[in-house]
Amino acid sequence: MVESRPLRGRSEQLGLALSAVRRVRAVGASGVVLVTGAPGIGKTAVLTEICRQAAVQRFRVARTKCDEIEQVSPGAPVIAVLRSGRDPLISADDYEHLGQIEPLVLADRIATYLEKAAAGGPLVIAIDDLHWADRVSLFLLRSLIPRLIGLPVLWVLTSRDRRLKSELESVDHVRFQHLLLTPLTAPDLAAMAHDRLGGVPSRHTQQLLAPSDGNPFLAVQIIDGIARTAGREDAVPAEFTAAIHRRLSELDPTVRRAVELLAVAGRTLPIDDLVLLQPELTAELVGDAILSGLVVETSGTLSFRHDLIRETVYAAIAGRTARELHLRIADHLLRVAGQELLAASHVKAATIPGDLGSAVILTAAAEQLTSISPDDASELAMLAFRTLRPSHDRWFEIGQRCLAVLARTQHVAETLTVADQLLARADETEVIGQVETVTARALWLGGQVAELTERCDRVLRLPGLAPAIAARLAAARALAQTRMIPGAQAADGARTALATAQAVGDQEAITLALQASGEAAKNEGRHRASLGYFRDLRPLLGTSYLAEEIIALQLLDRYEHAQTLLDQSRRDSESSVEGALPALAYAQVWQDFNLGRLDDADAGALGLIELGRQLGTSVHALEAMMIHAAILLARGDYEAAGRQVEAAARLTDADENIREPAVPLMRGWLAATRGDLDRATAILRPLLDTAAESRTFWPWWPGWTAVFYEIGTAAGEPKFAGQAVDLAELGAERNPGVISFEGLALNLRGRAEDDLALVARSVEVLASSPRPALLAVGAASYGRALLAAGDRDTGMVELDRAWDIYHAMGSLDSRNGVEATMRRAGARRTKWDQATARPATGWEALTDAEQRVAKLIAAGHTNKSAASTLGISINTVGTHLRAVFAKLGIQSRVQLVNTLHAHLADRREPDGHEISQGPARS
Repeated sequence: MVESRPLRGRSEQLGLALSAVRRVRAVGASGVVLVTGAPGIGKTAVLTEICRQAAVQRFRVARTKCDEIEQVSPGAPVIAVLRSGRDPLISADDYEHLGQIEPLVLADRIATYLEKAAAGGPLVIAIDDLHWADRVSLFLLRSLIPRLIGLPVLWVLTSRDRRLKSELESVDHVRFQHLLLTPLTAPDLAAMAHDRLGGVPSRHTQQLLAPSDGNPFLAVQIIDGIARTAGREDAVPAEFTAAIHRRLSELDPTVRRAVELLAVAGRTLPIDDLVLLQPELTAELVGDAILSGLVVETSGTLSFRHDLIRETVYAAIAGRTARELHLRIADHLLRVAGQELLAASHVKAATIPGDLGSAVILTAAAEQLTSISPDDASELAMLAFRTLRPSHDRWFEIGQRCLAVLARTQHVAETLTVADQLLARADETEVIGQVETVTARALWLGGQVAELTERCDRVLRLPGLAPAIAARLAAARALAQTRMIPGAQAADGARTALATAQAVGDQEAITLALQASGEAAKNEGRHRASLGYFRDLRPLLGTSYLAEEIIALQLLDRYEHAQTLLDQSRRDSESSVEGALPALAYAQVWQDFNLGRLDDADAGALGLIELGRQLGTSVHALEAMMIHAAILLARGDYEAAGRQVEAAARLTDADENIREPAVPLMRGWLAATRGDLDRATAILRPLLDTAAESRTFWPWWPGWTAVFYEIGTAAGEPKFAGQAVDLAELGAERNPGVISFEGLALNLRGRAEDDLALVARSVEVLASSPRPALLAVGAASYGRALLAAGDRDTGMVELDRAWDIYHAMGSLDSRNGVEATMRRAGARRTKWDQATARPATGWEALTDAEQRVAKLIAAGHTNKSAASTLGISINTVGTHLRAVFAKLGIQSRVQLVNTLHAHLADRREPDGHEISQGPARS
């Protein structure tokens, strides 16, 4: 439920906010209160009161704020939540172990800590000043709030803007309240003045309050000024800024500089640090600063009474002076505190062209942030690169370091900008080759393979190129060619590149060539060879290509081994596997899809799509969208599938041959399901004509050839159907002993030649396949062939088996097709009516996958432990859990426990035995 409205009365505002506290305590459901309004309008006061009253009701309260200067420190305010207050949520050791890790892992760990804490009682997590939040902090909030649904967690957030409002209010099963604080009315201001001055305010006092525009903080400053000066009419300027400037001008120069240093620091500062920054500052002068009313002292630290004061002081500092103070603080943070990232934030605010020291600090910070916050890293790298002029003797060195950061963070346009500027001033072929090698990886990751090939060709033509550099560029070119030329040619090029790299002995060239060889072999449908190449990368690159290994195992029907690697990677959360998490989630989606766990596959695909949205990357989101569309088609939701396919087509700026053939395949299949067979064959024919020499592995995935064949047969195009049979047999030839390939090839050949014995043989072979969909394809085709041959009884047995498999998978479209065949043959089954009668709500509405998750969560599992138990991703658990909440009409995990107990009680007979309901259904 969403509540969003402007509230003038502070009592009304607090009343609504505190109702959220009571609800979390009573129901155990998640909630979010977002307080927005202008600076000084009272957001922090509302947050403070919510925290105070929550503490009275025995909530554990964790509170932090975002600092303007710490935006370059990824996730700092959200991480700090874990150690805030008198009763920190985690130990100091656990906090130290968080370290600088990439956002996906960080979100996972914080969620685990918060789930554990919430299991012990309700929490309030309060974060002030979100308008200054960094990118990683915003990502963490977007991830954590839906992850913790159903737990007694109340998020209280304040911001000057409403950038999170639309996202927060759309989170399912989290009660969202938006408090828009508006200015106080004239009577409100008069009442404040009466309370503080002890009498009815004079007309002049009311005139002085008018410039506050109803801002409570500014009004208080004016009223306090009147009180301090015994009501002298000329004591309080009409404008708040003038009042602050006047206080500054009255300070001792040393005290004023200390206040300015604090403003430039942008955050609470220990007095000892302030003295180190300004040695002439004495304890007496610190006291004078506090007496000015501008700053306050708390536990040995100084801070401004309000951010508005800090901002006003900072705005009054001359530009040159501000830069000098920023650099002084940066130097202190580097030498004394060893805080490079925080130092970089000050350098960023003070850098001027030609400043080598600033460029070095910015570059080092960018390198630190590469895997933690890629966007911040690229921003700092570009700033560092622009700081130095090409005439500087270290310009090229700094430029190469910035180029490496930009390439690793996949900012292709910026990578090309820096690379081209470096190349314009490079004469040595070896240096040119080094720059282009770095650029090549960025172009590959960005899907711009045509540009990659062209640049490699240009450099490879240069005379005198070092053998190692030439080998790297040849390998990078071979990698790009796997997406541009027929599979056999790409494989030949990759083998040549690998032989050259091995002869030279250059490790980077070898890794690129192995990757090219693995991709080329996969595209050719030679999956054992592909697995070998990707495994050869393990000693060189660790687990960076573990996902490719897993997918190769899947294509070889080795799903048990694939699951072992997936489980191992999930357990090994401290290893370098962390950097490959999106790819591993993608491999898990394929694992679930191929094993017929469509609910889990769909949940995983949706989670991967959301992850791509949050991270701003489409690396795996495109194919996750294709899988989601395929599942929608299997469920018979053609319109939703069509929308998903077209959204995927618009998703990436990659070259068109990167988007193919996934998007055309899905468009053709969709057209066929809608009955437009002419359009389907027109879309798919070019793909089928070139499938044997494909630039991607999609046409080789067992099952696609069956789709091709059935579309060609339905369209009355024997040549099209025959090509599908040939492709299936070529797949079996290239993967001998792999049941899914061999059984499917036999099945399609038998159907094409109307050979009942061959179809029967294919069913025997496919019986050993781990893929339920192929078992159903075999049974359905054999059943139809038996009906055509006049063996109705045996045919019905096979069709019944196919119906059951499709039903268990949730593949309703194929199930309904089998059912239609059986109805035409005069069959009727009670289970058909029962299958269509599943309710939309209640326990019986849950799929098997959703029931498994619900039972584990109700038993006290965290999302992470449930994922580990079920062998699925945490995102998949979250997606299932949201579906459970929606179907059961609940909002908390406490309600889930109660609902499950009530369901189990209903299933028991009077003697206490559980009533059998037959086999579980999906």
